[in-house]
Amino acid sequence: MKLSEFDFETVMHSKLFRGTAESVLNKMSSGSDCEMKFYKKGDYIFLPKSFSRSVGIILEGSARVLKENADGHEFILNTLNVGDVFGAAALFNDEKEYVSKIYAAEYCRVIFFSERLILRGIERDLSLAENYISYLSDRIVFLNRIIHFLISGSAQQRLANFFIENLSEDDFRPLPLNMTQLSSQLNISRASLYRVLDLLIDSGAVSRSGKEYIISDISKLRCLS
Repeated sequence: MKLSEFDFETVMHSKLFRGTAESVLNKMSSGSDCEMKFYKKGDYIFLPKSFSRSVGIILEGSARVLKENADGHEFILNTLNVGDVFGAAALFNDEKEYVSKIYAAEYCRVIFFSERLILRGIERDLSLAENYISYLSDRIVFLNRIIHFLISGSAQQRLANFFIENLSEDDFRPLPLNMTQLSSQLNISRASLYRVLDLLIDSGAVSRSGKEYIISDISKLRCLS
């Protein structure tokens, strides 16, 4: 497929393709197993049983990653925005199901590269392999941090980590959950949630405008997480 200039630049600046040769992306995007898909708000992009060995990159819109615990309760792991990569854990293993769900938080446009295309790209440019390994390493750190704040972190750490994964540094956005849902997901009382939220805002790490929030100081927010 022929990518528009915007889509080409979006993919080239993603964590997976950053620093690779443009010719590699041109070759990969022309493959028959490179697909662009479109999703309405609320549509599922990934489901455990809808398995495909491919990596996706958000070209337009945003999506949310859900994980189900042993009790069947779903909680939001993070929010994916334009340029974000997902699905790398679906490659180069024997698993037959995705480990999480992903749904479109708004209209989404996604480009998918099959396992075959990723392998061919790695053969042409080792930068792609380095990026893939780096991305997986980042995911391991992220998941360890999620486990920590879900089982042992303070209320402040839990909320700070949630904001890091779901808010933007570029513009104000509404929270993906209401306060009742958020207190349940973070396993803290609503009173504690409001208290910690005020602390994060007073610290200057997060700013609020009505019901929308933005990360105003990511370094400070990480120190509080």
